Amino acid sequence: MDLTAAFSGLDQVDWSQLRHAYGPAEDVPSLLRDLASPVEETVAEAEQGLWDSIVHQGTVYQATAPAVPFLARLASEGVRPAALVCMLGAIAQSVDEHDLPMPGAARAAVAAQLPLLLPLLADDDGEVRRTTAWTVAQCQSAVAPDARAALWARWAAETDPVVRADVLTACALVSPDAAEELCSAALTKNEPAPVQVAALLATVDCGLPWHADLSARVTALLPLDRHGFGDLWEREPLQALTKALHTRGKINAAIDVVSSALQQAAALQLEESEDAQAAVAEARWAAESLALRSRKAPARLLPQLLPLLDDPATADDVMPLLRTWCQPAPAALPTLLGIAQGNNGSADEALAALVCLGAPEATGLLARHLANRPRALEAAYRLATGETQTPSDPRTPGDDGRTPLPYDRELLDAIGVRLAVEPPRERRSAFDGGLASANEPVYLSGLLAAWGRLARPALPELLAALPRHPLPVSRALAAVADPLVDAHVVEALQAQAGQGPLATRQAVAGALHTLTGDADALVAVLSELLTQRGNGLDHAVTTAATLGQAARPLLPQLRALVAEPAQSRETVPAIRAALGAATLVWELTGDQQAAIPVIREGLSWSSQRWGQATAKRAVEAACLLGPVAEPLVPGLLPLLDDPELAPAVVRVLAGVHPEVDAPSGLARTALADRVLAAARPGTYARSASTVLEALAALGPAAFTAAQLDLIRDLADGDRRMVGAGLQNRIILEDERFRDAARALLRMLTA
Repeated sequence: MDLTAAFSGLDQVDWSQLRHAYGPAEDVPSLLRDLASPVEETVAEAEQGLWDSIVHQGTVYQATAPAVPFLARLASEGVRPAALVCMLGAIAQSVDEHDLPMPGAARAAVAAQLPLLLPLLADDDGEVRRTTAWTVAQCQSAVAPDARAALWARWAAETDPVVRADVLTACALVSPDAAEELCSAALTKNEPAPVQVAALLATVDCGLPWHADLSARVTALLPLDRHGFGDLWEREPLQALTKALHTRGKINAAIDVVSSALQQAAALQLEESEDAQAAVAEARWAAESLALRSRKAPARLLPQLLPLLDDPATADDVMPLLRTWCQPAPAALPTLLGIAQGNNGSADEALAALVCLGAPEATGLLARHLANRPRALEAAYRLATGETQTPSDPRTPGDDGRTPLPYDRELLDAIGVRLAVEPPRERRSAFDGGLASANEPVYLSGLLAAWGRLARPALPELLAALPRHPLPVSRALAAVADPLVDAHVVEALQAQAGQGPLATRQAVAGALHTLTGDADALVAVLSELLTQRGNGLDHAVTTAATLGQAARPLLPQLRALVAEPAQSRETVPAIRAALGAATLVWELTGDQQAAIPVIREGLSWSSQRWGQATAKRAVEAACLLGPVAEPLVPGLLPLLDDPELAPAVVRVLAGVHPEVDAPSGLARTALADRVLAAARPGTYARSASTVLEALAALGPAAFTAAQLDLIRDLADGDRRMVGAGLQNRIILEDERFRDAARALLRMLTA
């Protein structure tokens, strides 16, 4: 193989002036040449090296586009064509561009090489043909007419069902005007199943009409995964299809499709079909995914989910959903009770579900089986701390912290026994309750803390466990003990606060402060921590801020943090600690100049890669200053264009000008538009809450009738606003957001 032409011009590129994921791209020429090595190990290492450097985790760099012509030439010459064309497709697909000369430069570079790649659509290897079709589609609007014509020619000639499915998807995406006719023909002409699945997905991807016959076709093809379609496009076709339907606003259609899939899975299970296991896994994942996006879905899907609970082969797939959907399921309780009294992992999962559903029998079962129910113990702890709640629990953030797990003396005694047990040294798999087992002292102590003074009979066991588990046990002692009666507890905490690592001493001293109100031990520990530099500095400053005026002895260390030169704060923990220190100095002394310069420095991080979260912290610090933040306004106004920062910026403007109709010359109605534009589904709980805080800060007079309708949609629309974070908390946090949005709406319309 003569590859002279393939590498022509390779050494004329000044790779040292280009960068990839790991710095200067001087290694790219050797990696490209190694792709043509006769040694397979060398080739594999070169290919991996290029994936890691020029398209690292989907990000493209300065060196990516210059490498594209050489990758295309090698592929066209038969050098690992499927793998290299796939790499080119990933480059074209990327929307995460780092320091490119212009937006879309990497995709344009791939599109420019399509004439070289199109002959591969007729390659003898089906994998090369389907990968090439996929890569052409990733070029999107940059696809030229000749490339579209080549795809359609491949569609007419292709006979392999799986390749034909990928070619159909590519044709639909690059020729949207012809997509409806193409998909309709594929579904009516009895095409092979992979092609029909592709046509269904293309229908929703291209925004084509959806009707009941198409839903019925989905059901007839289930499980969709068995047809071998989609690894280049979507790995879970049913989940992708229902997600696309919901995104288009076809909420009922999406729910109906998943409901039918669950019913089909149950039917296949009864028939003992060889496809039953795949159907259950596919339907269950689609149901879980849709419930994380749709507020209506859990109640609508639960009746179809429960039959799967009756089969031991599928019960484990269902029980985690019952724990996280915040949906009453009384029909599930008898089956769960039966499973929970067994002696296997399913029994632990069933008891965890009973705890989360608020079953009255759960407490007694947990007491009797505490030693081997780590997941159920974790569920009880998270209920006690308010991280989750039962479907009937009315708690909202800021409530009194009461636990829906009732106090029970039998469980209290069982906890005391477990606290006396040394944790096992052997590690268990996280999938076998290992994480819950390792955290057992945290969960046991947390339950006692939630019961408060009711748990005083467990004080001897807590004191005995204090040296072994000082962090969680000290917090429990602070909640359980009575400082007027339990002087021995105070003495034990004082002794523990004077020994061990600083982080441990901080936790114990914090518990001592909570119990007695005496901050001396905590101030002493924080004084040491504030002289150190590292990831714990921000936490130390945050703890100091909780002390109020008791933190005044720390002012010298706090001022020293603020006075450090900006170049010493190039890490995220350092700038965040400085922001916290500056605002705390201002709160303690009224010194405006302590806060303003550091907040302005934090705002400058908005222009840095990965600096948005730090800039948001700076804006939130400015929110605390009220009118004092006025000097920061010129630097804040440009940040209104960033949806992630705009709500907090609006809060600052409203605080600087609390009685002005147009803060900083911007009408409150216009500011409301900026905030509402930031209210996007799928965000983190904190970001969603910031939107409501900003809307509240603007006041009732700021909103038009149309804007109030948008707020109603936040409160009562089907799309979940919270969609990011820990998956088992998304639904709960969105329900809390919805309650808060309804309260805001009542305030604005009172």
